[in-house]
Amino acid sequence: MSDLELNVKICVPVPAKNLEEALEMIQSAEIDGADIIEIRFDYMDNLGMLDNLDNLKRIVERCSKPLIATNRGIEQGGKCGLSDEQRLKTLIKAAKAGFKYVDIELTAKRLKETVNAAKGYGAKIIISLHDFKCTPSIQEMRKIFREQIKAGADICKIVTTANDVMDSIRCLTFTYEMSKKANLICFAMGERGLLSRILSPLFGASFTYASLGRGLETAPGQMTIRELREIYRRLGVE
Repeated sequence: MSDLELNVKICVPVPAKNLEEALEMIQSAEIDGADIIEIRFDYMDNLGMLDNLDNLKRIVERCSKPLIATNRGIEQGGKCGLSDEQRLKTLIKAAKAGFKYVDIELTAKRLKETVNAAKGYGAKIIISLHDFKCTPSIQEMRKIFREQIKAGADICKIVTTANDVMDSIRCLTFTYEMSKKANLICFAMGERGLLSRILSPLFGASFTYASLGRGLETAPGQMTIRELREIYRRLGVE
């Protein structure tokens, strides 16, 4: 394992209900050592306030870390029940406001249009796919990876569900192989996926995810950033 990269960047999702709460959570995430911060717009009570570009710019101005804009649809594990057209408009506005990344689902109906618009404002594109039932074969994940690259991904994100510990091993094997070809995030959700969440950055993943605190998880199996930092400290990789 001597050639594994010691790249242990952590992204902290912000599942705030409103703008002011988001700004407070951003500050807390920075204090706790987040390398990247993801704003989960789909958790907000009033998405209409995001129609105001100045509100999005306030988020950018208050954050010293790279920002990811995510407005996850229900079918991919999020909370936004709007149409793809309405939902993805928020991501384009976030790109215009200065968010470094936007996360767009591979299954989005207006994928190409949204990718092109966000890139036009200088944002990097994370194209994601979540499987809430299982961990596909490596061959199937390679196929998904190629589809994401073809769709314009700057970072490919494949998140699966671990039904046993070998699913974590499969995700790590896939990450080690494919992260040499393109930027990649890959791990398995759930308790049996913890191994992949923790070790994926050491196997080449661009970063992993950790919650800001207990009760603020945005996916099954998320550890808190403090817990994850402590594990990395004990492993000697920080």
